[in-house]
Amino acid sequence: MEDQNHIQSQRHWWLVITKPRQDELAENNLNNQGYETYRPLAKRLRKFRGKMKPRIESLFPGYIFIHLDELNDNWHPIRSTYGVNKLLTFGNKPAKVPSLIIETLKEQENLLAEKAIDLDRFKKGDTVIIEQEGPYKGLQGIFQCYEGEERSQILINILHQEAVLTISPGEISSVS
Repeated sequence: MEDQNHIQSQRHWWLVITKPRQDELAENNLNNQGYETYRPLAKRLRKFRGKMKPRIESLFPGYIFIHLDELNDNWHPIRSTYGVNKLLTFGNKPAKVPSLIIETLKEQENLLAEKAIDLDRFKKGDTVIIEQEGPYKGLQGIFQCYEGEERSQILINILHQEAVLTISPGEISSVS
């Protein structure tokens, strides 16, 4: 029979649910206790004192990832850490996050962090080009307006018909 002390476990990623607006606090407190965490970040424009300003915030508000060994790490302090609500569970088992998801997020994080959009960048009537992957990539259009912080309207000509396309401002650029 195998000795229990020689059983080696692998480290996996798990999902921690944080208390509202306490992602950074939970992350810092877990890190201070020696846990490895990952909180994907994104740069977003937010209104501050009447002006749009870029802010770095959690890509998934209310959640952070924690890297733990199932058998050898001490899980008990996690629940009582300031900022932490609980571990996400399915039934009574913590939810394991596939490593590929974390790797992909880390690879894409730089791209996501650069998605802060300057809402003064485009004016009505500016000619823009669509950079979004898909059927509209490379099409030129006429910028119409911003629709909130995360969408803009572009007038495009498809088959000699004008159509309004709603798209993320991060997916268009000025035509030089």
